[in-house]
Amino acid sequence: MQREPQRPVEFRTDDFDRKFDSDVLIYDAFRRRDGKVVLLGPPLFNLEPLLRPDSVRALPGNSVCAFRYRKLDRHMQIIVEAPADCAALSLDLGGHRAEVVVGSNLSERFAGRRVLFTLSKNNDPVWIRDWVRFAQRFHGADAVLLYDNLSDRYGLETVREALSGVAGIESVEVLSWPFKYGPQGLDAWRFWDSDFCQLGAWEQARWRSLAMARSVQVGDIDELVLSRTGKSVFAAAEDDLFGTVRYRGRWVIGTDRMPPLDTARLRRHADYDTILQRRERRRFGFLPQDANACPPKWTVVPRRCPEAAQWGVHRIANWLPAARVSSAFSYRHFREINSNWKYDRLDRDAFDPALHEIDHELIGHFARWKAD
Repeated sequence: MQREPQRPVEFRTDDFDRKFDSDVLIYDAFRRRDGKVVLLGPPLFNLEPLLRPDSVRALPGNSVCAFRYRKLDRHMQIIVEAPADCAALSLDLGGHRAEVVVGSNLSERFAGRRVLFTLSKNNDPVWIRDWVRFAQRFHGADAVLLYDNLSDRYGLETVREALSGVAGIESVEVLSWPFKYGPQGLDAWRFWDSDFCQLGAWEQARWRSLAMARSVQVGDIDELVLSRTGKSVFAAAEDDLFGTVRYRGRWVIGTDRMPPLDTARLRRHADYDTILQRRERRRFGFLPQDANACPPKWTVVPRRCPEAAQWGVHRIANWLPAARVSSAFSYRHFREINSNWKYDRLDRDAFDPALHEIDHELIGHFARWKAD
């Protein structure tokens, strides 16, 4: 019994089958804060018709459990009314039976914290530490939740050691998320249907670890959030009526103004000062848009986020207030702070005043950071 891709064969890349997760049924099972048990995993796709009213049973005892099935973007959840003494659940799909242990809720660990949350693979531990230190200095982050997605250059303990002793950070959790990332879309808009891993991590973190957090900033190691007013992005979300703030990004690039890349010296965020200039275009023929902008990222107060909403990479879906974009914040996306897992990001540009500009806002942040 396997999950079958929904993408038409003619739109699958040569490595699609190798990257596609056909085997994993459930990522995790745990109790939510409301006492219900959630089974979450990749979408069932062709297996969905096999889900019956008696498919979920509590162990021990084998009693049938009522449940609610949530079909989300590249993700599914089965919300189960399980008895209090339930230690595990069995899931039967067409005669194929799987058992999964029910874990506890871990939200107390981050209760009241301003949490940096990310998924990472093979990012240099120095980059991770710099990312955390920047967010602590300018936004008051005091906790980190990092999901490691199959890094093969170091172990989890290496990341924990890199983050130990960072001033102002009171809680650090580094967890293994050992699942295939999945095939991505063909471009920015087409066929985002098979990369289940990250959305699964986002929902697992939301419900199991971050439900009691004061606020959560979601982003990547190669992204630093700048404030145009001096206000913390966490504070902005906390002060917002709905509890969320969303902001666009600018690409930070390497050019021939910089010293040549040196494999003996690790490149760092603070080495860079150049961004791509705005390039105006009209979306749908009339909406002004910067063609060089990076898609938005966001910060949220979890307890104000409705259950029907889904945490995504660039937006919180199914929640209209989360669609707003603030001009008070902008993140910088560092092209060369990357392990090149997706494509080669070390191909430098020749500096062109018509295409590039010096980012004085970023330089100012780094100057204050270095002066501390």
